[in-house]
Amino acid sequence: MSLGAHTFSFPIWVEFGNGKSDRVGELIDSKGWKTALIITDQGIRKAGILDIIETSIEGENITYDIYDNVKPNPTESMVSDALSVLESGDHDVVVAVGGGSVIDTAKCATLLKTNDLPLSEYEVNTPADVTAGTIESQTHPLITIPTTAGTGSEVDYWAVITAEERQFKMAIGQPPLSPGGPYLGADISLVDPELTASLPPRQTAATGFDAFSHALENHVAAGAPELVKPYTHHVMGLVSTYLSDAYTTGNMQSREQLLFGSHMAGFCENYAGFGAIHSLAEVTGGMYPEIPHGEAIAVFTPPVMRYNLETHPARYAEVAEAVGVTTSGLSDLEAARRGVEAVETLIDSVDLPTSLEELGVDSGDLERIASKSLETIEIHDNPREADAADLLEITRNAY
Repeated sequence: MSLGAHTFSFPIWVEFGNGKSDRVGELIDSKGWKTALIITDQGIRKAGILDIIETSIEGENITYDIYDNVKPNPTESMVSDALSVLESGDHDVVVAVGGGSVIDTAKCATLLKTNDLPLSEYEVNTPADVTAGTIESQTHPLITIPTTAGTGSEVDYWAVITAEERQFKMAIGQPPLSPGGPYLGADISLVDPELTASLPPRQTAATGFDAFSHALENHVAAGAPELVKPYTHHVMGLVSTYLSDAYTTGNMQSREQLLFGSHMAGFCENYAGFGAIHSLAEVTGGMYPEIPHGEAIAVFTPPVMRYNLETHPARYAEVAEAVGVTTSGLSDLEAARRGVEAVETLIDSVDLPTSLEELGVDSGDLERIASKSLETIEIHDNPREADAADLLEITRNAY
């Protein structure tokens, strides 16, 4: 059996480890950059995390401004506001300090700084959109410093931004399409587990499970290259082992393992697609922006797994093995079903919601959620074909 073909390109300088965020000032100076714009949110400021970054930058005599009005599930207007601040000053580099919402906002602001089209023109809805080359110029320099163990956005080529009028989460992104070609993403990423120490339990659970779902969907995705599978298998094992402890005790060893898992899943997102879990969760989040992304992901994961495993039991048997299920003597289908049960146990162990009703979704919106999911880029990589009726059945099972 052929391993297929893949193209590998990873242009981001990454440093991982406790205390690595202290290096931001030194790295800015090494690039000859003299001025910076920090993009963050007010929660990061209140937690004192920004003090570390400011001290490092000030130590190298770098001048900087701060934009701290990013909120969860960022919108086009937030990107526009951040871009206005970026364009109002002579900022050599943007430093994004925060979770996925902050980093995605910063990515899109740096995109629009050097590319002329409106943000919606960079939306990708089909595989052809990804390779269309709409991003023509290198984005403005960006350093990403994640403070949650979840999205992996610090090292991926994608961003998710809500178009308010459409109530739809746009996928924005592009990988390098040629050696040295432009892409959406960071130049440098500093991944520091110590910055996740103050993350509250609820966010620890939601972002940690989001990381799990990235590895899960990348592992089983249609056309997933063999390159990613050792990583995705390992990440699923890490999250299933350490998430509950990080949630209940905040243990730093567990937090470090979660951030490493999230980070590696983010790397894998560049080479493998997602599926119906993310498709349905993104649409739900666009319609209900108050729902945390990771909580929507948790609700959709078991019913999507049950739908997909009927035609791809071997892939989901691998998932079961990754999360610690003893699969010896079981058929692939039996193992796959045990895997779903193990994932449900993980969800319960960190008190994540288990139904759309619990999240406050109106039952009258289920058909719209299902139909709009067909407009997302993620649905194209679901391992099992799904039409509106199939997705409606999944959505009803999630309710």
